Amino acid sequence: MSIKKAKKEKRGKGARLEISQSQDYRAVYASGVFGGLDPHDGRIIFFLDRIMPKIKSEPKGAMELEKINRELQVEVHMSPSQFASVAKWMTEHVRLFEKRMKSGKKAKEETEATGTSYIG
Repeated sequence: MSIKKAKKEKRGKGARLEISQSQDYRAVYASGVFGGLDPHDGRIIFFLDRIMPKIKSEPKGAMELEKINRELQVEVHMSPSQFASVAKWMTEHVRLFEKRMKSGKKAKEETEATGTSYIG
């Protein structure tokens, strides 16, 4: 199923869940995350670290690290209970991933075996 197409499925007693994609939807790569949780709000900020090299004149073509640019990608807010639910969901995916890696399955087999799941 493509996320771009709306998906309908039954939940509970005849209730349907319809999944659609926001016009602002985007996929981002993150090299890290920070955030926190308080009694009112859970917050996660995803970031991407970009290595910025400095080209040296000698030896020709040599580089050294000049700086690292931490680019904030997206900030996500949610209720404390949803924050806890996401943490449990991620922990379960990590547990299953580690189990598959120990069994020696290849990345393609792993993806085909689990697919993408969601909570909510």
